[in-house]
Amino acid sequence: MRLILVFVICSVLLTGCVESSILDDIQMVTIIGYDLPEDDNEESFIKGIAVAPQYQANGRVDNSIFIQTAELSKEIRSQYNSESSKSFVSGKLEVALFSREMAESEGIIELVDTLQRDPSIGSRVFLGISNSDMETLLSTNYGNVDTGTFIHDTLSHNTKHGMLPQTSLHNFLYHYYSEGNDPILPLVEQDGDKVKIIGLALFNGDKMVTTIDSQSLFTFKILYEKFSSNDSFTVKLNDEEHAAIYNIASKRNLNLKKVRSNKVQAHGEVLGVIKEYSGKQLTPQKLKEIEKTMEKEIENRGNEMIQEFQRLKIDPLGLGNAIRSVTRGDFSHEDWMDRYPDMDIEFHMDVKVTESGVIE
Repeated sequence: MRLILVFVICSVLLTGCVESSILDDIQMVTIIGYDLPEDDNEESFIKGIAVAPQYQANGRVDNSIFIQTAELSKEIRSQYNSESSKSFVSGKLEVALFSREMAESEGIIELVDTLQRDPSIGSRVFLGISNSDMETLLSTNYGNVDTGTFIHDTLSHNTKHGMLPQTSLHNFLYHYYSEGNDPILPLVEQDGDKVKIIGLALFNGDKMVTTIDSQSLFTFKILYEKFSSNDSFTVKLNDEEHAAIYNIASKRNLNLKKVRSNKVQAHGEVLGVIKEYSGKQLTPQKLKEIEKTMEKEIENRGNEMIQEFQRLKIDPLGLGNAIRSVTRGDFSHEDWMDRYPDMDIEFHMDVKVTESGVIE
């Protein structure tokens, strides 16, 4: 009985130590955007754009937009509070976007580091690069929904079921700080009343140096990680014959046995089913032609990507990290980056169409 009494008293005391927030008294920011100020006299400043949803009694969602400029991101939050009758909280933050201009010219690690140091912000917050004007993108209403939730759901859906790799706060920091990796982030763009993913932004350190368009995401993801998807890949045999391959499962294997001789072999495998074919009859010979055509196209795109990565001295595929994991403490990142641009990296594909659905 005494133990129960002590437990109850401790619970009451501890509960009193927790700062509580009433929903009607706070601004729950769900998405924030960072951009460079338009004023040339504010070169060292940051423009922050925050969106906080306001839920109305009739079910309608209004998005309140707050725009401030300061030298530090924490100053921006203080300025947000100065123009609001409610306190700002970050516990519901779902997405943080950075303008392309900022990512290319200034780098984003200081802002990303500020996010990870905030204990109220989770490590699964999505990060991304905006190819559109940040203020316009975040000030637009995308239906009767919170803007942060709308963009978060778009990124989440394409990560789980599409061709977008994991691009959370945790993933960015892991690839930034680990040896033999460079970060990647989704590149998004406003398209009327939608926000679409137009590709990937690739980084050297914390600065964006190049992009991959949406048409090449499938090839990149094969090179990047094992995955399965409900998305499709279209194979063009000629002007009249096309095949759409669905339910794709893929994996990547690396042969590092010849790395001391400056040679790495990457091998991709794809399993898929054909659900749509524009030709007259899908014969076994035609299936084999589709497989070989797909293999050749992915191989060509993949090898072109790898050569571009080597030219830019970036390693978004994490080849250096894979080599580090098998060298048992004898890995030098500086030595790897010296060898990487001239290394012989070969990429080969194996495509197997296991089913052809109802079209037979």
